[in-house]
Amino acid sequence: MKKREVKFELLRILCMYMIVIGHCLFHGRVTAKLGYGTVNYFLDYLVQAFSVVHVNTFVMIGGYFAIDKVFQASRLGKLWKQVAFYSILICLLNAVTIGVTRTDVVKAIFPISAKTYWFASVYMGLLVLMPFVSMVAARMTRRQYQYLLGALTLFLSVNHMIFRVDTYGTFSGRELPWFIYLTLLAGYVKLHTKEDRRYAWYGFAGYVVSSLTVLASVYLSVKTHQEDIGYFLNYNSPLALLGTLALFVCVRNLPWKESKLDGVILKVAGAAFGVYLIHDNYLIRYLVWDTFRVSKVAKTHWAMIYAVVVAAIVYLTCTLLELLRQQLVKWFAPIWEKTLLYRKEQNLYLKITKRVNDPS
Repeated sequence: MKKREVKFELLRILCMYMIVIGHCLFHGRVTAKLGYGTVNYFLDYLVQAFSVVHVNTFVMIGGYFAIDKVFQASRLGKLWKQVAFYSILICLLNAVTIGVTRTDVVKAIFPISAKTYWFASVYMGLLVLMPFVSMVAARMTRRQYQYLLGALTLFLSVNHMIFRVDTYGTFSGRELPWFIYLTLLAGYVKLHTKEDRRYAWYGFAGYVVSSLTVLASVYLSVKTHQEDIGYFLNYNSPLALLGTLALFVCVRNLPWKESKLDGVILKVAGAAFGVYLIHDNYLIRYLVWDTFRVSKVAKTHWAMIYAVVVAAIVYLTCTLLELLRQQLVKWFAPIWEKTLLYRKEQNLYLKITKRVNDPS
């Protein structure tokens, strides 16, 4: 792996931690218990304002490295297996403890189609379409690319800010059109801009300003009695988009020197998606945070410090579990590779890959 990729993997870790602490505050029912104007309310939304870029950035990292790569169908299979593993395992564990419904079983067996994990379902759709997104990106001139991004920004972000309707297929930034847009945006950064360490500072400043503006918008919305106080916390809001792009540009242009920690960073980053699949399964997401009783300390002076620490513990625990799963996969790989089902699976991947990549 090239040196410049390590900094993106570190960003991937940061984004997943932002996601975990966001779930701690929301699913842990911390935010719901805070009153407007309190110190904890301010700190809660300060964290959320600086974290609103997490999902967007996570998608852009994937798009950045995939936009000019040859499509491999095996990547789809690998993602599905990882999602299905945790979906079925967690369902089984619940079945023998507190019980599950038929709907739970169906959602566990078909996690992508049933949207057991919304991000995994949308991201799988993105991976399926990735080769065609890449073809579009590769064939456009720089001006054509700029026009496309400008149009999509107006359709998917600005239009929604003004009218608050999903006219063009996205409402909160959790939809496939938005993920495709983010991939194209990352592709433009990679294909049509040059690295310059000066832009790292500009990007960091833009990220800070955008995040503070998001925080201000929340306070203003409450002050003016607007219904949707969290609008600018939507992933496709203009401020969230600006903050995402600024942070991405910052990291992309950040100089990085090889260090002894690079190996650890890459290993931890490789487990980031597993962290999401473990702690945010709908069958256990509330149990995770109730175990730490985060809602009980919401109104204490040390509530946010506690949330930060608990999120770190959950992240570390889930990372270790995912690394264990990866090791189990390695141990059983030689056995699996001798089976007929494995050969058929590989032949299917090969056929799909050839069909998609065939220029004729």
